[in-house]
Amino acid sequence: MPVDRDRTSHTWVNGPRTGSVRLERRVALGIAAFVPSFGLIGVVAMFSADGPEGAIAKIACLLVLISTVPVGVWWFRRAADSSHMPGWFVVYADVGVAAMLLTFAGRDLALNGAILFTVIGIYIVYFSRRRVLEFHILFVNAVVVVLAALLFAADTHDVASTVTRTLATLLVVNSVLAFRAVIQRQLDLANTDSLTGLLNRRGLELRLQRMMNSLDAEHSVALMVLDLDQFKRVNDTYGHAVGDRVLRRTARRLTSVTGARPCVARTGGEEFTIALPVGDAAVHRIAEEILDSIHDPDDDVPVTVSVGVALLDGSRWFTAAESGNGGNLVHNVLLEADTAMYESKHAGGNRATVYTGM
Repeated sequence: MPVDRDRTSHTWVNGPRTGSVRLERRVALGIAAFVPSFGLIGVVAMFSADGPEGAIAKIACLLVLISTVPVGVWWFRRAADSSHMPGWFVVYADVGVAAMLLTFAGRDLALNGAILFTVIGIYIVYFSRRRVLEFHILFVNAVVVVLAALLFAADTHDVASTVTRTLATLLVVNSVLAFRAVIQRQLDLANTDSLTGLLNRRGLELRLQRMMNSLDAEHSVALMVLDLDQFKRVNDTYGHAVGDRVLRRTARRLTSVTGARPCVARTGGEEFTIALPVGDAAVHRIAEEILDSIHDPDDDVPVTVSVGVALLDGSRWFTAAESGNGGNLVHNVLLEADTAMYESKHAGGNRATVYTGM
């Protein structure tokens, strides 16, 4: 178990561009590359005898292909700083691919092309909510069934061959469901502190990034750094097992007192970090509620906590984000909260300090 510290560098010393955030950005940039890649496949299909047939079909297909350029640019400029795939993008991708496939004169080619839905599904599993995945699966299965019906109506080959291709396509496009639980479990393990069940530092980075991206210019986020006072004495007096129990108890109380909206993380041995969308007027009240929740004299091992708070308003965030300095701004505000936390600790602990620019 870690010991109490004198003034040290904050845990975010490496700045905002950590490996986890860089990985998210690389994957998001991969989506930006895949969007025009889908368009390239459609362009090649336009020159095939099995591709779009008739003027209306070709115009519809061409409009879908042209749309991949601005959408790909949007992902390149915006999604590179985001780790969330919006629902409208999933609808666009699914409907766009379906519209192209339904214009194909060759029903075999259309059914084979339905495997493109699998690529979309893989990204949804990682980037989107369960409801978005449910829409995708229902929509894609309906499209495959329609394509299969059109193939049955036009096919002169044996029925068994058509059924085999249809079942194989359904198996492939639904395969993401089998791996979703595994992927989510791996993501949870990577983003969660094993002792307390809170977010770990990587999870905080990703969740905080999403929170800031959804912030309005008129609202603020309170970044709080908390450190249990004299925690070394708990370990020395009662043992590490009891110290672990105190940390788990602290995690439960922090989660309870801050509600469902914030992200609460364990970012050090006895250090916790909270990001909470809240107005200036409520900051002091919430900080006091945190102090009261952690310190209960009736606990078998009572502890107190030192809290440091720094505010990040939306207008300041958007100004920094537009210039590419959003990550540095968050890093600096966390350092301000860390400074305020040490002021609380040096004043005796069991108190909260809001950073005022000292």
